[in-house]
Amino acid sequence: MIQPSTFNITTLCMLGLTAWIFWMRHRTPLENNWPLFYYVALVVYSKKFEDAIDPTVLLLTVVMALLLRFEFLGPRALAVIKVFESLGLIYVMVRCFSLVYG
Repeated sequence: MIQPSTFNITTLCMLGLTAWIFWMRHRTPLENNWPLFYYVALVVYSKKFEDAIDPTVLLLTVVMALLLRFEFLGPRALAVIKVFESLGLIYVMVRCFSLVYG
């Protein structure tokens, strides 16, 4: 059982939001604005809790999300970028889970 603290509750919320964005990325069109709001929340979370998420992975994932949102690349490049963004989201989910339960 986890202790109800601000860090644990916020991390669990970020875990849930990350899972929702991961699901949305594969179900909705790329022009959706919700992932951008999520990434703003993720950056704020990483600034509040400094050691929670690796800033390099966070920055690369945000850049991949922006490239997907403004899709000016071909379909192959979009597929590769989508894979890299998915890997970044999986990293955030695993990291949040390990911070709370690990």
